[in-house]
Amino acid sequence: MKSYFAAIVAVLLWFLVWDNVLGQLLVGPAMASIPGMLPEFSKFWETVGDLFAAVILTGLYARVRGVFGANTMGGAVYGVYAGLLIHFPTWLFMTVYAAWPYGATWKLTIGLVAFTVVAGAIMGTVYQMTGGAPAGQKAGS
Repeated sequence: MKSYFAAIVAVLLWFLVWDNVLGQLLVGPAMASIPGMLPEFSKFWETVGDLFAAVILTGLYARVRGVFGANTMGGAVYGVYAGLLIHFPTWLFMTVYAAWPYGATWKLTIGLVAFTVVAGAIMGTVYQMTGGAPAGQKAGS
């Protein structure tokens, strides 16, 4: 349980750094090209959304970490799968549903899959450092 809560905090911090610094630099121009996209929105609700996302993404990893490994590489692989499952259909669907620019949605998809890979690596590292390996698996293996 200690590993789970530590991973939530670490991932939440990553999400906040992404939303407030890196996301603006890496995918901000793509987002600016989307018609009707608001340049500023509520930081409170963004943080609430980040908290829910961190809890859900980390909760799922906690359940399946035995498959991927409770280490940095296992977390990163989990991040690849989670990122593809979340971001690929979400952002590319927006080209059909909301007529978002095709190039912008690809940039968002690629950038956010990379973002999720880093989140997964962070989760795996936290589990490795706190000894949160599943039963029958040594931490770090």
